[in-house]
Amino acid sequence: MRPLTKLADASDEASVLHLCRVVGDKQAEPYQARIMFSLREAIQRGRSGAVLAPTGSGKSLKAAAAAEDAFSLGKPILILHPDVSLLRQNYAQLQAIPSLREARLAFFVAKTEVIGDGSMLRNTLDADVIMATNMSLVNKLDDEDFLRGLDEFGQRGGVALIDEGHKAAAEQLSKILQRIARAGGSGIVLTATPFRTDGQDPLDPFGASIEHDLIDVATYDEVLATGRTVRTRFDIATGEFERHLGADAVRLIETAFLALLAENKSVDQASQQAFSRFFKPDASEGDSAIAELIVAALVGIWAKRAGNAVLAMVHCDSVEFAKALSGALAVQRLPEEHPRAGERPRVAFVVAGEIRVWRDGRETGLKLGEEPGRKIKRDDLLNEARAGEFDILVNVNALGIGTDVPQTDLNILACQERSIGPVKQISGRGERSHKATRKTHQVFVDVGNSILRIFNDIDAMRRNDPERCRRQVRGLAAPIREQFEAWFDKDPSLRDQIEERQRQIRLRLGESDREQYEDPLDPSMSWGEEDTLPLPKPFASGMMAAGMRRYDSESKKFSSRLALFCDLYQSGIYSAEAVQDLPRWLVATHDEKTGAQQAFLCSTLDVARKYAAFVGIRYDGEYEQSSPSDKQRRFLASLQKEKPQAQPWLVPFEEARSATQIACGIDLLKDRAALLVTLLAMGATRLIERATGAHSLQPKLRSVILDRPNQITPQRRDLLAAYCRLRQRLAEIAPTGFDRKAAPFSITTYDPSVLPEIRSVVASTNVGFFVIEDPDKEEALKPRLAEGLMNASIVAVGPKGPTEAWIRQKAGFTRHDDAARVRERSFRLALEDLCDAGKISRQNSIAITLTRLEYIEIASAKPGRELTRAMADVVKDLMVVLSDDGQIPADGAQVEAIRSAIANNLPELAIELPVGRLCARYAQQTVPNQKKILKTLERAAVFKKNRDAFLRARQQVSDNGLRAGAQR
Repeated sequence: MRPLTKLADASDEASVLHLCRVVGDKQAEPYQARIMFSLREAIQRGRSGAVLAPTGSGKSLKAAAAAEDAFSLGKPILILHPDVSLLRQNYAQLQAIPSLREARLAFFVAKTEVIGDGSMLRNTLDADVIMATNMSLVNKLDDEDFLRGLDEFGQRGGVALIDEGHKAAAEQLSKILQRIARAGGSGIVLTATPFRTDGQDPLDPFGASIEHDLIDVATYDEVLATGRTVRTRFDIATGEFERHLGADAVRLIETAFLALLAENKSVDQASQQAFSRFFKPDASEGDSAIAELIVAALVGIWAKRAGNAVLAMVHCDSVEFAKALSGALAVQRLPEEHPRAGERPRVAFVVAGEIRVWRDGRETGLKLGEEPGRKIKRDDLLNEARAGEFDILVNVNALGIGTDVPQTDLNILACQERSIGPVKQISGRGERSHKATRKTHQVFVDVGNSILRIFNDIDAMRRNDPERCRRQVRGLAAPIREQFEAWFDKDPSLRDQIEERQRQIRLRLGESDREQYEDPLDPSMSWGEEDTLPLPKPFASGMMAAGMRRYDSESKKFSSRLALFCDLYQSGIYSAEAVQDLPRWLVATHDEKTGAQQAFLCSTLDVARKYAAFVGIRYDGEYEQSSPSDKQRRFLASLQKEKPQAQPWLVPFEEARSATQIACGIDLLKDRAALLVTLLAMGATRLIERATGAHSLQPKLRSVILDRPNQITPQRRDLLAAYCRLRQRLAEIAPTGFDRKAAPFSITTYDPSVLPEIRSVVASTNVGFFVIEDPDKEEALKPRLAEGLMNASIVAVGPKGPTEAWIRQKAGFTRHDDAARVRERSFRLALEDLCDAGKISRQNSIAITLTRLEYIEIASAKPGRELTRAMADVVKDLMVVLSDDGQIPADGAQVEAIRSAIANNLPELAIELPVGRLCARYAQQTVPNQKKILKTLERAAVFKKNRDAFLRARQQVSDNGLRAGAQR
């Protein structure tokens, strides 16, 4: 067997160690080798988890490497596939690995399927490598010998490797995985899109989760950098599509969608069939007319983009629709820009059980001269497409996962798909590179608002504004969301297209200017049936709680999910007048396992319950019906007595009558009511975000600054007053965290004519109301104002929401356009890349470690001269940014630290830098200075990354040597 890894030589600090791996006749890319090493470790340790890798990143090669490693480690491996086509693709990779020729290979496939040229070992788990389709295993569930084989497979430490794992969470398949898990086996998922709309998880039987138990991740950028894939250029053609149809047809399509939504109770099912009803054989005359308009619109959209396309894929939502569209496309003429201008396109229609082909406007067989109607195999069609024999492939769920036709450079999504998984998989068909055609990008055309919805979901999470974000996106781990962010960010025109599409929607719907202050339920959210909604139980005055628990087989512990419901009027946060115009319920949620916390402002308790269910807090009947123990009652009573200063805010407490109710009370009040304080602080932040229209604010907000205060609406004033009252209550419950000294908060304005009703927002609280009318004081406050804006601890609000440009001008920032904000955001991200911890601390500071040569170079630096060492140069520049005169400071905390390090001859020195002040001073720089500083930061970040990689590699080599010595 070939050695697992080969180490590259590292001769200087700029060298980077790469793991190398040869799998059969193929050399793995660096990211592939890294993932293969992680997979080997997981197989060796019996760890269950997921590998996330974008489409086109070579998952078949990783599966083959996993099989090779499992065989070398003496563990059997079962490789599961959603269909036989993907199984054949993976089998081809296995055949090229010399070491696996000695392995016993078995197959679970349909009786009619033959894999390979030799004899096949079928339907046994007593082998080294078992390749199976999901359904072939499910069909064996009634076979006792098969079930015993599953147990023996798990007892041997078997590994279930689930390719395209997001397709493998069906209930029957889960039973198979449970047998393997209970017998001691492990499970690993390979996927590009690790999410399902039904919320099921194939790793659940193994006590793991696709979203949170990541073995390794191949990022979108590193796969793109290898040239294996190309970027996507999005083409939001929904407006163009609707103009073809006309306003009446658009309204009818939307009506049909709403009818399907009511019938199916699933937004994904409804969206997948949005156009199909118009193409049914028994469709009415009016529906058939709309079907013709839909086909004509898509033909026009294709014709406008076909001139530069090598191969187009069109993805429809029904067989009848796809047939009609295929026939219409077949009689068109290729546009003037096309190499075969004037000829008719070569079209293929593909569904699971049928393939039809058109050439020269007539239906034919696969090969020239063949009669139509002859059975065509999918693999034969794809081979012809790869050979350049087709211009358009029209399909219904047949050219997704496992389809590899890299010539595809025009992808048309002719449906209203809303699930992010299928959309990303469809896009992946065009993201594979193709050297022969020199493809630089694919064009991904969307006619049904699919990209709009997914972009808004991802963007909402990026901005920490999850109210319009569906659960499948809300629950994603950060590395998974980053894949989508990178996918979108590679097309700089996308955001403008999204904004234009939203403008079109507003114009069409005649959107009014009336502000909506609650978090409205979106039909795309999933909260289950009525009997699965949580049942909040009384907790304290004006508050209720609901919870559930979940067992984690990895940690062998239960973890809780909890929702706190606050009646803002009953608890005294709203006045009697305010409750008439504002949403009454505030719900804040907490997931103990992931640490995720959310808050929502809802019009009714029913909506609040649905939001709690939406984030995963469901009714647990067994837990609800259990009675609390005496020990729990005594513990809760002792916790309730610890907060006398919070009366009457927290009393009377309600007597707990179930295990759920008492567990919620204990969770909220233990550790000095830390969770209660956290959830109320989340709720307070939601109130102030709704009052100001801003997002991503700090829980311990320092100040709200009012622009034109006398014109602010009563609703905004009432929300501000509610926030002030809730901050007052937080100070009573947690005086060390929210009192005036620990977390000072004020309402401020620059308008001396402010009316009494505006000042009354702080009535009956300890919140200060300040009017700044002295020019000298205004100038003196600029540094603090600028720092607060950069830290999101200060926000400005005017009559119609945030007034960012106005407050930035008050803070002394030089520019207020989008480009300036992009530079400021890039500066903050660059600081994170550069600092020791890789992220900004809770104290909003960073530490950058310098070697002795580096900090000595700073000490001897001369004004205006670039230093030779990248880390020294960047720290010097940051110290200059912090200075008042733009020169290297003569004193200060950083200067004193360097002097002390020189005096004590320290080998290393960690320089502490305040991020808020750095970002504020950076924003006040001129544009040329900002660009120069960014360039220095990027240079230093690259150096740091290379140096850290080299040091890790050297340590790994040393550790490997020590282990080898110990074994000898």
